[in-house]
Amino acid sequence: MMLVRRMITLGNQFVDRAIGADGLGTAVREKLMAQQLETVSRSAPYLFAASLIVSIVFLLLALGTPVFPVALAILVPINFLHAHGAYWAVLRPDAGNVNTRACMTVLHAALAGCLWAVLMNFVQAGLTESVHGAVLVSGGGLFCISILALLIYPQAMAAFVIPMAVGLLSGLDSLGNIDNLFGLALLLTGFTFIVAVISLNHAASFVARRVSELLVQEKSEIIGLLLREFERTSSDWIWGFDEAGDLNRISDGFTQATGVTEEALVGADFVYFLRCITPPDDPLVNQIEEHVQRRATFQDIELLVTADGQTCWWTLTGKPVFDEAGAYLGYLGTGSDITERKVAERRITLLAHHDSMTGLLNRGKFTEQLSLSVARLERYGTPFSVIFLDLDQFKAVNDTRGHMVGDRLLVQIARRIEEQVRETDLVARLGGDEFAILLPNDANRDGLADLAYRLIEAIRDPVVIEDEHLSIGASIGIAMAPINGTRPDQLLRNADLALYRAKADGRSVFRFFESQMDSEAREKRLLEAELRDAIGNGELVLHYQPLVDAENEQPMGFEALIRWDHPIRGLVPPAEFIPVAEQSSLIVDIGDWTIETACLAAADWPDHLTVAVNLSAKHFRRSDIKSVLQKALTRSGLAPHRLEIEITEGLLIEDPDDVIDKLSGIRDLGVTIAMDDFGTGYSSLGYLLKFPFDKIKIDRSFVEASASDEVARDILRAITSLGRTLKLKITAEGVETAEQAAFLSEIACHQLQGFHFARPLDSIDLPHYLLSMVPTQASAVKAEAEKALIGS
Repeated sequence: MMLVRRMITLGNQFVDRAIGADGLGTAVREKLMAQQLETVSRSAPYLFAASLIVSIVFLLLALGTPVFPVALAILVPINFLHAHGAYWAVLRPDAGNVNTRACMTVLHAALAGCLWAVLMNFVQAGLTESVHGAVLVSGGGLFCISILALLIYPQAMAAFVIPMAVGLLSGLDSLGNIDNLFGLALLLTGFTFIVAVISLNHAASFVARRVSELLVQEKSEIIGLLLREFERTSSDWIWGFDEAGDLNRISDGFTQATGVTEEALVGADFVYFLRCITPPDDPLVNQIEEHVQRRATFQDIELLVTADGQTCWWTLTGKPVFDEAGAYLGYLGTGSDITERKVAERRITLLAHHDSMTGLLNRGKFTEQLSLSVARLERYGTPFSVIFLDLDQFKAVNDTRGHMVGDRLLVQIARRIEEQVRETDLVARLGGDEFAILLPNDANRDGLADLAYRLIEAIRDPVVIEDEHLSIGASIGIAMAPINGTRPDQLLRNADLALYRAKADGRSVFRFFESQMDSEAREKRLLEAELRDAIGNGELVLHYQPLVDAENEQPMGFEALIRWDHPIRGLVPPAEFIPVAEQSSLIVDIGDWTIETACLAAADWPDHLTVAVNLSAKHFRRSDIKSVLQKALTRSGLAPHRLEIEITEGLLIEDPDDVIDKLSGIRDLGVTIAMDDFGTGYSSLGYLLKFPFDKIKIDRSFVEASASDEVARDILRAITSLGRTLKLKITAEGVETAEQAAFLSEIACHQLQGFHFARPLDSIDLPHYLLSMVPTQASAVKAEAEKALIGS
């Protein structure tokens, strides 16, 4: 059986190349094989009937001759094989996996063909010459029927027809006429060859048609998955229309928002439909129509609509869709009922994440946001601060005025705290009279001191409740990350210690966390000075981690990772010095140096290798990033398409219009733009429609969880399917095992990155890696060596 499987595998590979199926993925090829076997199975009963008829004719012709027993002995197993095949085709069509069914089909065909060949070749010797023609006609008829039955599956057809053709050809020898025998042999051989070509062409057409159907089915499944995700997570919905402008993709949310059935919506002109539910001559509808005519992306266009008898606001975002050849296919977009979304968000927030009395965040949500800030600190070095606030004399108010007055006092204090902070800051009530503030992007000591002073003054003002003036105070403790800690529990403990110090120093004051504060401040100032010198002294270095092809694990490029080769401390990771750089202008110099150095290094690599650079959000905002990239490309001579710029979703939240302009400028240079850490933010799917991305990088957390979490694997499949639909390349980072690599390759990721393939390579290890893993590089190095040897 192993030999048969090996021969069938080789035959399948040959046929796949002939019919254009060799480039298909394993899953798609198995689906096609199943469909081929299903087609053959439907013909199996008819082939059995034909075999039975031919057998009866043959036995009748051989009746009374010496060959009758031999013919009967051969025809019985032949018809048993055909009957067995018909039984499995009719009663158990799905038994076994595809590969097993394929092997059994080819094996049945080969055995039947060989038995018919034996019958045609040897048994005719005992027949009279008068019945030879009838036998050959019967055999030829069965030959033609077999071709028709097995035409869609060339492997089985060849296994049956070729032995039978040989048998018929050998049987021609009994005719006795050599000239006629030679002509008939040529005719039969040519006929068999033509049949083989027709079978391959027919199978190729079948593959092309079925692949197209599978792709359409896959896209439909992707849309269905997106629809379910949108319906489950928010009030957003998806719509789409074809090249003629007629709606062809709608979600349940769309029909619910409009109050119109799906049957009535599908096929309707999208722009005309908008005009029917919006005020006459709405300029925003005209704007959408202009974008559609220019086949341009539009985003966050808010429309006043009357749908399902109610007046509400919608926001629409749309993006044109093109196929592989660049042909326009229509639009794919998202929309939402803003009013319903706000109501739902408010309800969910109040129930799950907010304190029921004050409306502030509760302890659980505050801890979650603190953990996210710690994660950003670890990856990108983004500093942040935590403020603890405890009311002074509140217990006396509660005891003397009652809990109802105390609760109303807490509500008033909560409003005053919110008035003093920014929209991006997070305020929480931890319990009792304890409050906390998280400043996710701020660790400036002077700014924090000013905020603490304003909070104390605002809370000190008397609060009027039931015509009674109540006066209380507030003590504040402050901890800053990473200076005062890099773990959530450490920061909370340090902020709490600072709060107790404030209370111990007389209350209604604020204190920063002071443990080793002087030494840490000196160390920070020293680190900033050393870092400023490090740029000029060449102490900053880049390590390169390979990005490999998911199918063959060959290098496709590298991600540049910055390190500080400190003369005393050794190799310093970016989490220790990037925060210092971001608090000064050094981040611009470091970011510009990283881009230029990466381009210069990549210019010496083989032309097919790319280099990726991760941009700091502050570098992106402060620098003229397009000019920096253009200068680096010009100086290095690196082709723009070989440079990739990675940004995170956090950059897109603030001032998105300015970010879009900068990203469009980068795209005009020909540089690739990738979204890093995809899937961990709040609105990654929406950003794919709004911003000009070429690639998305799946966050390592999903890759790590895929080994044991089926949900994580489903999310990875959904992301790769989404990437194929939007024509985006997919890179998965954090690959540490062969099992992870195999799974990611199976679901059609384009690139993989992680310790399973290589750790970040320094300037010494990188050439060795290129020599061993990139053949063109090895050839170039060898040629240079030979050239140098000849010159000497």
